[in-house]
Amino acid sequence: MYTIAIVEDDKTQAASLKEYLLRYAAENGEAFAVKTFSNAVIFLENYTAVYDVVFMDIKMPYLNGIAAAHKLRELDKGVLLFFITSLTQYAIRGYEVDALNYIVKPVEYNEFALKFKKAVDRLAEKKSGELLVPTDMGYKKISPAEIYYVEVRGHHCKYHTTEGEYKQYQTIRSVEEKLLPYGFARCNNCYLVNLRHVSSVKDYTAVVGGEELQISHPRKKEFMRRLTAFFDGEKNG
Repeated sequence: MYTIAIVEDDKTQAASLKEYLLRYAAENGEAFAVKTFSNAVIFLENYTAVYDVVFMDIKMPYLNGIAAAHKLRELDKGVLLFFITSLTQYAIRGYEVDALNYIVKPVEYNEFALKFKKAVDRLAEKKSGELLVPTDMGYKKISPAEIYYVEVRGHHCKYHTTEGEYKQYQTIRSVEEKLLPYGFARCNNCYLVNLRHVSSVKDYTAVVGGEELQISHPRKKEFMRRLTAFFDGEKNG
């Protein structure tokens, strides 16, 4: 199931978009949990990164959609964002906040379904390996590609990611089982490394996301084998 937010002050437009989402779900065997917000201020208040997709109207009272999207990106860089607008000249500003697409009012179902399919396809790719970790702002979804490496200290795992660091009470073995299919390998007992972020290896040191991590002697041969196989696969793929 995907969680979707509609931020739209026009009740008729919001209801129509929700109807389109439910129709798309029924026609394509999907399941969506849809929540609507009458303005961006209410939406952003106490925001937690639980949404997969946000539909954001541009012209709204109190806080317009462009300004709201900038605030949203400060809180959640991973959520997929669509702008809803009757003024296409503003839609180009979606690039500033990494919007996936925009939909022009009045929204037609065929156009909506065509553009929304791109979001569903991207979500399916992300969901396959997504992790849910606690943060000071609530829970956050992390995709494997965002992780530089996972560090274990005692009974906690610290995720070093492109967006910051997150700590969770769990074993490194449980994380390793989930991430191994996505190109991760241990360089020692403390570090589980995303091989795509390894920029160099010298002697017993690997540079990962700009950080130097020690490779243990017992693990070096297997780590280098996995690293070589990974980059050979990337090159040939």
